[in-house]
Amino acid sequence: MNDSSHPLISAIRVEKLFGLYTYRLPESGAFKDATILYGDNGVGKSTLLRLAFHLLSAAHNRGHRSALVKVAFSLFEVDLASGITITAYRPKSDILESIQLSVLKGNDVLARWDYLSGSKSSLQVHDSGQYYVVVDTDTISGENIHRFVKKEKKKSPELFPEGEDIFLKTLKTYVPTMFILNADRRLDSDSVPDPSDEMELRRVMRYEEPKHINDLVARSREIALSQAMGAAGSWVSKKALQGANQGSMNVHSVYVDVLQHVIKPSSEKLDGMTKSDIGSLIKRLTAIEDKTTALARYELATELSISELYKALKSRSVTSSSLAAELLKPYIASLEGRLNAVEPVYHIVDRFVSIVNGFLSDKSLIFKLSQGFKVQNRLGAILSPAQLSSGEQQLLLLFYYVLTCRDNPSIFMIDEPEISLNIKWQRRLVQSLLDITAGASIQFVFASHSMELLAQHRNRVVRLVNTK
Repeated sequence: MNDSSHPLISAIRVEKLFGLYTYRLPESGAFKDATILYGDNGVGKSTLLRLAFHLLSAAHNRGHRSALVKVAFSLFEVDLASGITITAYRPKSDILESIQLSVLKGNDVLARWDYLSGSKSSLQVHDSGQYYVVVDTDTISGENIHRFVKKEKKKSPELFPEGEDIFLKTLKTYVPTMFILNADRRLDSDSVPDPSDEMELRRVMRYEEPKHINDLVARSREIALSQAMGAAGSWVSKKALQGANQGSMNVHSVYVDVLQHVIKPSSEKLDGMTKSDIGSLIKRLTAIEDKTTALARYELATELSISELYKALKSRSVTSSSLAAELLKPYIASLEGRLNAVEPVYHIVDRFVSIVNGFLSDKSLIFKLSQGFKVQNRLGAILSPAQLSSGEQQLLLLFYYVLTCRDNPSIFMIDEPEISLNIKWQRRLVQSLLDITAGASIQFVFASHSMELLAQHRNRVVRLVNTK
């Protein structure tokens, strides 16, 4: 997976994390499609995930740069398999907390941003020619009073694009979509709606306040899962519609072929269809019947019966059977085109449903194109997110978003995936995620202490070894 065509992570470097740790991860080689970071408690595994998530996330209003500033380190770098490196360097400065952010390609600087964090005080930084001027602003009687604090000489002008806008635009061009599942089981991403926003709206509409913080957290998880379930259903519907539109392009050619046959001189209409030719058409029709039966399970196609078509092809009259075969050839080709266009999404959905149901007990995941994804118990009753265990909620939340990310390069940072998962689920988690994302440009980076995960995937473990 880690080649120049994929903007996924190949390596991470950090210097003086917490002032103590310097890591080169991995020490040799590159990250795999699933990598597990392992180390003692307190050595920075979870922090590294968060730093990578915030460094590679391009949204300007989600607190990514503020989160970077809060962590003590001198240098943090992420190498992508595409040859791009994203760096965060903390220069020595006595003005404000700051980080120099860069997008590099080899030795070339594609963009740079000297980010200066907002101060809790009223200090402001102004660009004044060759200097940064820092002033303290007080408000007296509604007027702003500016007091000079200090100034610092700027570095000599560089010959590369600088500033927030160009940096974020460049970053967005080169990085994958980032996700992080924190230890509190909250999934964050620039592409994921904040469930707390919808939760607040529901609270206002219903005039109800959660009585305990646990109620608030539980409700947030339930709304997040509902959002993920809806997003996954919409993704499948979109893919099915694309396939149907692609397949419908064959309809025109069907009518053209039929019309051409009708207007042929009678002497040319029967062009020597043999029993072997007719037998081949019957086999194709049987395959079509089998496919529609499978696709109809998810409402991706209408189940077809070939019995009447079979009778026409098996007519005792050679002329009749040959004529039927000639007319059915373009129709069969059209059906095959439609089904082949929808079949890829069928295999994705079928594999997804099968994998998820391998985790569930006395419950099953079902999908219908008209209804989306639903979870039902063994009696057939549909279950709401609130009726699922915390482990089931966590698993489905992650799996749903993994499914919807198949179209774009994406990285999932997952902190302590073993939380809320039993031993059996821990053993199956990594391989199940890889099976769901087979053929897609998606990477997983875990931070874990689970011996079940580590033992099952020794070749994917990257140990944190301090080099300083």
